[in-house]
Amino acid sequence: MKTIIKSKSYTNIRDAIYDYAIIIKTNFKPCLEIKTNKFVDYSKELQTVIYNKAKEEFQKIGKNKFKNNGEDIYVSNGDIKESIAKIVRNKEQKKLLTAHLELFSKMDTIITKGTLITSAPETKNRWQNKNWKYYVTPIKINNKKYVVEFDTLLRERNERHFRLQRIFNLEDILKTEYFDR
Repeated sequence: MKTIIKSKSYTNIRDAIYDYAIIIKTNFKPCLEIKTNKFVDYSKELQTVIYNKAKEEFQKIGKNKFKNNGEDIYVSNGDIKESIAKIVRNKEQKKLLTAHLELFSKMDTIITKGTLITSAPETKNRWQNKNWKYYVTPIKINNKKYVVEFDTLLRERNERHFRLQRIFNLEDILKTEYFDR
C-alpha cells in the first residue's frame, strides 16, 4: 500500500497532515475540483436534515464499496451519520458544510484517490475495532487548495469502513499554529 510518509511514526494525525501539506505544497495536483457557487445556510437545520441530504448525495454514486490500493473500503449509512455529526459539531468544518455535502456525491473519487499517510492500532479497547488508517486527498474548492482527510476503521468482521472526513485549507495547514486551537 502506498504510504507517502514512510519513515515517521506519528502520535497524532495533525503532524501527519502537516508533513503531507509540506510535501504537496509545490506540486499540488487535485483529484477533483468543486465549484460551490451556492452557499446553503444549514445552520438552522436539524442534524437529521443534513444527514438525509448527505445520504441523498452519496446515493448518486450507486454503490457503497470502493477500492484503495486493492483494499475494500465500505461506506454505510451509519458511517455517513457519524461523519455528519462530527462535521456539524466542529465550528471550522461546519463553515465548509456545503462542500462537505457535495463531497458525498464524489466519495468514490475521494476514497479511491486517497493517499495513506499513517495508521494506528485501536487503543481504547473497543472490542469491535481493530485498527485505523488515515488518508488524505488534495482537492480544489472554488479554485482554492484544500486537503480532505478521512480515516477508516477495521471492524470485527474484517471490513474496513470509512469513518470521517475533514476539509483543511492547504495554506491553513502550513501555519504552525493552525492545529493548536
